Amino acid sequence: MRIDWMFFSIKPSTIISSLCYSVFRVEPYSSCLYGCIFCYAKWYRKGLEMNSSQILNAWKSLARRLKDVDLPPPVFRLSTLVEPFQDKLEMKNRIALRILEIADRYEIPLIINTKSDLIMRSPWIDVILKLSDKNLVLVQVSIVTTNSNISKALEPGAPIPQRRLALIERLRDHSVPVVVRLQPLIPGIENLQLETAKEVLSYGALGIIVEPLRETRNGLAKIAKAIGIAPKSYLNNHLWKPYSFSSSNQGLLYPDIEWRKRMFYELFTLTLKFGKALTICKDGLWLSFSIYNADCCQSWHIKRTHAMRKTLYECLISSKSRFPHIYLLSYGDFQKYPRVIRRALRLHYNKLIKVLNNKKLLRKLIITNSSHAK
Repeated sequence: MRIDWMFFSIKPSTIISSLCYSVFRVEPYSSCLYGCIFCYAKWYRKGLEMNSSQILNAWKSLARRLKDVDLPPPVFRLSTLVEPFQDKLEMKNRIALRILEIADRYEIPLIINTKSDLIMRSPWIDVILKLSDKNLVLVQVSIVTTNSNISKALEPGAPIPQRRLALIERLRDHSVPVVVRLQPLIPGIENLQLETAKEVLSYGALGIIVEPLRETRNGLAKIAKAIGIAPKSYLNNHLWKPYSFSSSNQGLLYPDIEWRKRMFYELFTLTLKFGKALTICKDGLWLSFSIYNADCCQSWHIKRTHAMRKTLYECLISSKSRFPHIYLLSYGDFQKYPRVIRRALRLHYNKLIKVLNNKKLLRKLIITNSSHAK
């Protein structure tokens, strides 16, 4: 069965192709029951529907072919558009479990992004521990705030934050690498999110990933109600600026640079006190706040040798990885991978080159001065 490359790769864009190392994914489901009111993945799910047999057959075929490639496999994200361990779906269908088992069999590294503690139950935890023993997994636990009332209003179908904190602690007790996605960063609950950052680090998280909120005006009004702020005053706040990198024509807004700088600085200082890393997702301010590299997914916690594409970081800061187990792909390496992988790599590479050749766009994207350029 021939599968379009988009089933396993995020679509190229100015932001993704410039900043993101982890562009490969495997999506177990095409819908999400959690109903988070800030979710933007709903704009991108259309056209990616596959039945369970198609998903598993395509994933097994790709994993088997990657095993035969004379280069390290790329990291795959489980997943980017849905919660992969939704109890009602996963308990019945077990598609995410089968994806884990195939990754274990063919030794494909996975970044698991979840809000669910289902993975602490057998047989899910059994496979995750196998992957961890082989240095093939990183778990990203997603939390907006540990304030139960606000969390319930923002993420009505998701497990309560306390269950997610317990998940972090239990996975770390088993030596599974865990980082936290503290996202989205939402104006109006800054102090709550800073307190949440302290909590997740005290529970053993190895690092924190942040991403500022991007939303439409209608979406911001709903968020304002959820966090107890009058929508009119929230929308009229001068901090909201157009998100000019959106290709979805949704009229997205996001916090201005000064608000983002303040939040990033507070979180950066906090993580340093704990001896952990802060990374920033989809934001050009990474040059100022990332002390490891630009990889917001923190895949360096996956200790098994794996391949990653080059980004603006390698083009502007350092052409070498700081981690010997991360293999940075050159253009000539693309041809060695299966079609769906090499096509995605080429498309993202071509988009990256266009950004590099557009000085006005480049300056706008990285939000820094030319002294960082090599």
